[in-house]
Amino acid sequence: MTQPTPPSPSHDRRFARDVARHLDRRRTRRRVTLWSALLALVIAGAAYLRLGGGLGRLGLGGGAGDGDEERRPLAGPQRCRIRLSASEITVGGHPVSRDAAIATCKTAPGTDIFPTGDARHGEPAELGAALKAAGAKDVVVHPLPTRSPDVPAGSNDPAAPR
Repeated sequence: MTQPTPPSPSHDRRFARDVARHLDRRRTRRRVTLWSALLALVIAGAAYLRLGGGLGRLGLGGGAGDGDEERRPLAGPQRCRIRLSASEITVGGHPVSRDAAIATCKTAPGTDIFPTGDARHGEPAELGAALKAAGAKDVVVHPLPTRSPDVPAGSNDPAAPR
């Protein structure tokens, strides 16, 4: 059998150079990819911190941009909420007297009166009439929540079977 001829020394050197060149290209490509990814991550982080509140109109006009514009509220003025129970009257979660509740809510754009189960019968209507007499607008007395006839009297779960 004949044996293959061994490669010439010049061929070995050229092959080694080609392999080294190929490895060098791969290493360079990996570095460029890594640095590009890191740069994109830094840019994305900076954009999130800078534009975290939203892009708005992407800075394409729409104002002088000096920040002195008047801010408009997202919702209108809040209605006055009165919770009426047998022991106290609360406005906005703070206990107040009846006169203070009327004084607080007569200038509001609207008033909601929510009686609880232990509120004296007729007291919500009396408070509503007193607010209207004081000049309050749009006074709404909400009825007591009623229990469905399908729910047992002692149950707090509205989906409980009878």
